[in-house]
Amino acid sequence: MPLWERRRSALVLAGLTAFHVLLISIQVPRGPGKSLFERAVFFLFSPVQRVATGTVHGIGSIWNGYFDLRGVRAENQKLKKEIFFLNQDVRFLEDRLRLTESEATLRANLAEFHGSLVAARVIGVDSANPYQTIVIDKGSLDGIEKDMTVCDRDGALVGRTIAPIGLKESMVQLITDKDSSVSVRSVVDGLTGSLAGRSADVCELRHVLASAQGGTIGEELKTTGFDKIYPAGIRVGVIQSSGRDEFSPIFRSIIAKPYFSFDKIDVVAVLTKGPGGGG
Repeated sequence: MPLWERRRSALVLAGLTAFHVLLISIQVPRGPGKSLFERAVFFLFSPVQRVATGTVHGIGSIWNGYFDLRGVRAENQKLKKEIFFLNQDVRFLEDRLRLTESEATLRANLAEFHGSLVAARVIGVDSANPYQTIVIDKGSLDGIEKDMTVCDRDGALVGRTIAPIGLKESMVQLITDKDSSVSVRSVVDGLTGSLAGRSADVCELRHVLASAQGGTIGEELKTTGFDKIYPAGIRVGVIQSSGRDEFSPIFRSIIAKPYFSFDKIDVVAVLTKGPGGGG
């Protein structure tokens, strides 16, 4: 073997021996501290471990968050549905309370008709003309007949029952209907006339001669009972304007405003006795 090859082999062997000795020496514990090799491995691989651990935790958090989000969405939908039904229950209870309070007010204001009063709720309005008729939830099974007087919760005149009358429903002709007619008298001057509707929120007092005295603006009108339909003394409304009729100068043109309000006509009273009431 040539000399240079023997030297190269000797150098390789010496290097490997020295490296092996070095490896052994750096792994020898030096008291309670870590060896140089362990510190070197920790220094080199701790960043890699940190990145790997963070990645695993991040993926785990995203996965858990996905399932948590699905759970939150399902819970949110459930809560929305429960809130919807709770709101419906609240509206129903508020409506029932309002109607009960209206019925109590109605009975208090019409105490003189106690025993001949049927409280009813308005369940329909004439869509073509709301000033003509309404429908109530009481009928023949409740003792309702044709031409019975109907008042609002404050005791003011609303109209009369008309045909057809069902078992549990009745139609009411309002005093604002153009075909309605009510005999009334002013409470101060005693001006008498026939109150007819105009299919609007006001009525007109007909057949009042131009020479007739009284009938000032703001004067109250009450039923006379002469028409044999409405009992005498029911509050109807007030005179809103008065003047000469331009189409028929021998008569006066008197406009009256009914007391009953279309916005508050939720509960009414049907008087089952008296004129037109079978008693």
